Amino acid sequence: MWWLMFVAILCVQHTAGLRYIEVTNKNNFPIWIETLTNNQGPPLRPGVTLLEPRHSTKYDIQDSGWAGRLWPKTGCDDGGANCEIGQSMPPCPPNGCHPPAETKVEFFFPATNSNQDSLMISVCEITPHEDGRPYNGGPCTPTNCHLLLSQCPRNERNSLGDLSVKGRRNNDVACMSTCKRWNYPPPYGQGKNEQEGDRRLLCCPAGVSVEECFF
Repeated sequence: MWWLMFVAILCVQHTAGLRYIEVTNKNNFPIWIETLTNNQGPPLRPGVTLLEPRHSTKYDIQDSGWAGRLWPKTGCDDGGANCEIGQSMPPCPPNGCHPPAETKVEFFFPATNSNQDSLMISVCEITPHEDGRPYNGGPCTPTNCHLLLSQCPRNERNSLGDLSVKGRRNNDVACMSTCKRWNYPPPYGQGKNEQEGDRRLLCCPAGVSVEECFF
């Protein structure tokens, strides 16, 4: 059984007048790379991109800066939409957009007169922790997440039940975190407010320590 993960080499180049993100597909199957600019800004070119195994794509960063997210999708149509996994933004499948159960990488590039570029990697949505890594130059940062779908909880405590996300053939394609199962809209989640209720610590709200939330 395989799992969807962002097995890629994320190379961030930052020199005067030259900044880019390079993504390489290290899977043995094709993936599409989706981008989302923060605050409804213009898309990062070249936009949604098909990557065959061992192929790469490069996203140039303008001098004015850019902030947003990249993530992988699979099982898509020829335009990179209607995907079986990773379609967490419109155009949504008939049952609604997928919950964010894929790996995402978020970048913050200010204008070129600053040296405070950073990235945050949400390595696996099945786990409650995010690995925020500031980027201050240096080598590329490899990241990967190994989680077998067979390990996805089927009877999670706190009445959360099955955390698996189903594909077109009712097959397991992803595994949700307990927080997303709590706060994501139906049919994938329960649509609860993550700041309310006796299960709110599943999402570790502001002002609560990680130890209080998960241990």
